[in-house]
Amino acid sequence: MQYIGNPDRKIEYMADIHCISANDAEAFSALRREVTRENPIAMGLTYEEELTRTLDGFQAQLSFSQPNIMFGSFIEGELVATAAVGLTSRFPSSRHKMLMWGVFTSPRYRRRGLSRQVVESAIQHAFSNGVHRINLQVYVPNEPAIALYKSVGFVECGVEPEAIYINDRYHDGVHMTLVEA
Repeated sequence: MQYIGNPDRKIEYMADIHCISANDAEAFSALRREVTRENPIAMGLTYEEELTRTLDGFQAQLSFSQPNIMFGSFIEGELVATAAVGLTSRFPSSRHKMLMWGVFTSPRYRRRGLSRQVVESAIQHAFSNGVHRINLQVYVPNEPAIALYKSVGFVECGVEPEAIYINDRYHDGVHMTLVEA
């Protein structure tokens, strides 16, 4: 358990950070839907697209072998934040890097350090498993995510123009990378 405090709101939480699996698919789906409803651009798909995703699909997505992993932050048993890292290929030539994905937090629990905790857990896991580099992509605008990633050491390394098309607009994808110190 980790203490999460928000002195401005005088609210205290005990967050439990641990690995999640296929058994958490329903909670993962619910969290994704909540986040996508509020900000589809950050998630990279529309709420309607998110609703087409099946529980079986989430169970398959969360059924990965080590060193691939997803960390979840739970408050009073509810999944409220996630971050994952996964190998980009099964071949040894690419085992030096992982992709960070699935980083999001319930709008009800933002600005409490939960994303930072699951991101840092994922980073520590990746580097402790022999990975040298972690890459990710952020759909913009998403200043809070970019600020979080920069604060833990990620740097921008490129932009994919028109990475997604949501709400009658194209949105770029900012590529970021973190190299083990």
